[in-house]
Amino acid sequence: MAEREFPDWHRSQGRPRHLHLVEALRLTLCRLRRNATYNDLAEDFGLGVTTAWTYHQTMVAFLADVLGCTDEDGLSLLVEGIVCLVDGTLVPTFHWRHRDDLLSGKHRRHGVNVQLLVDLHGRIIGVSLAFPGSWHDVHCFHEAGWAEVVRRSGGGMGDLGYEGEPTVRTPLKKKQRIPLADWQTQLNTQFAKIRVAVEWGVAHTKNWRILSTRYRSDLSRVDLDIQATVGLQKINELFADRHPSFE
Repeated sequence: MAEREFPDWHRSQGRPRHLHLVEALRLTLCRLRRNATYNDLAEDFGLGVTTAWTYHQTMVAFLADVLGCTDEDGLSLLVEGIVCLVDGTLVPTFHWRHRDDLLSGKHRRHGVNVQLLVDLHGRIIGVSLAFPGSWHDVHCFHEAGWAEVVRRSGGGMGDLGYEGEPTVRTPLKKKQRIPLADWQTQLNTQFAKIRVAVEWGVAHTKNWRILSTRYRSDLSRVDLDIQATVGLQKINELFADRHPSFE
């Protein structure tokens, strides 16, 4: 697929590339998996820092275009007839002086809010664009256009961060000074046993350190990196020797 996208990567004329196409992809994987700096990548692959940056930007744009899926129609096809588990996660960033909307009150750190759709087996279905870290989950959910996507699915489930959203089922909330009845507690327990799969999906995605450690690049590039990373994680899940199960 990459060879079809870059047919002239090894052109016979002009200055030759420093890396083979496969090695350029491996450089990108190292960047996404380890959140390696461009200085480290340049040293590991015997390149200049600028060349390493150029290769990464080229390959990550290709991966995001091929593996990413953010449009409403595409996601609606993926979730048709499937129960969707919804959750948000924070991708840590620097405290950029020109941005005053990145501080998350929940996590008490700066970052961007990313919404994830996961099936009952903990497998990633889709990921949204990045939103300011100060935004509430349900706000990001609506801005991503996922209310209509989940409406076309087999049903949505989320935590209390999505309370009030009609397309997402949430646990019963305890009222002030009024304890939950036994049947309500049991219902919440069963709900949590189902929804735990989304925690698995988020945790596996966060194994890619570019999503779990501080994002160092300009925020204009964060969406490409997120879409490429989640797309690669979906490939990991597809070809895993042991497929996750829900029992």
